[in-house]
Amino acid sequence: MSKLDDWASKIGYYNETEINKVRLLVYGDTGSGKTTLAGTFPHPFFIDTDRGGRTLKAKHIPHIKLERGERTYDTVMDILRRLKEGTQPFDKLEVKTLVFDSVTSLADHLLCAIMLYPRKPGQLKRNPNLEKPEWDDYMVLQNQLKDIMTTAQDLDINIVGTCGEKLERDEVRGTFVGKPAIVGGYRDAIGYAFDEYYHMAVEGSGEKVKYVVHTVKHLYYTAKSRDGMPAKIEDPTHAKLFRAMEAADAKSN
Repeated sequence: MSKLDDWASKIGYYNETEINKVRLLVYGDTGSGKTTLAGTFPHPFFIDTDRGGRTLKAKHIPHIKLERGERTYDTVMDILRRLKEGTQPFDKLEVKTLVFDSVTSLADHLLCAIMLYPRKPGQLKRNPNLEKPEWDDYMVLQNQLKDIMTTAQDLDINIVGTCGEKLERDEVRGTFVGKPAIVGGYRDAIGYAFDEYYHMAVEGSGEKVKYVVHTVKHLYYTAKSRDGMPAKIEDPTHAKLFRAMEAADAKSN
């Protein structure tokens, strides 16, 4: 059989199996519950770039803290390789969810490393605290983020990414658009790496405070989800989200 014929044996049907994993991006302001939501997913492993895991200290969740100034891209790609191969430490550590907490800080770490550890011959090391990134640096950043997210998609586990939020002015319409806060142009393409992404916010105050996830566009903020999802879910958890997804899928079948 030629290599061109090999694809025929891989045909499957989307409705054959129950949806049991998801690639989810949640973005919102600091303290909106993104890390807490990610921590409710089954057997999570956190790639922690912004110290947000302090809110999960009682849950004994395994994680790796990445420091600014490290060779971030190489480290993250090695983590993904070991996850896929099931090699140390993942030969003994059960992981059903990989969390990037946060993609906002991950991009900053990557850009810092691009300047500190140039990959082209003859290119000089630069101080990211004193010098501005160049155009080529942002192109490398975009490609590295794409590599990371594409590789993560191939893992047979849940993928959760958290992001800060950013309001950008739409000069044509004279309004603002809320997007995930990621330095460089990848913020406009990151939605393609996830099945769906939601905006998170805090509503109310004091004893009546509620953490809310918006699964559809609201106010300035964009979102993406499957048809039939409720527009808003209060105090979201993995279990609540999956019940809503299963109900939406049942309606569409």
